Amino acid sequence: DMKLVYIFMPKDGSLEKLVERKANELARKIVQRSSTTMKLEDQATSNERILEAIQELTIELKREMPGTLWD
Repeated sequence: DMKLVYIFMPKDGSLEKLVERKANELARKIVQRSSTTMKLEDQATSNERILEAIQELTIELKREMPGTLWD
């Protein structure tokens, strides 16, 4: 007896690493977009705060796993 199995494997090793990378990429896009808007409104934030926001959003995206993570 045999069964046919399809499997998707991440190129960079583990699913956890893939989710981390995708969440971080999305978080960077979101934070940079809002940071640019704030600069245009003369409300710029420090680089340190931007990095903190990226880290916080990465954690939130990993926890919630929105569909946009895979776009």
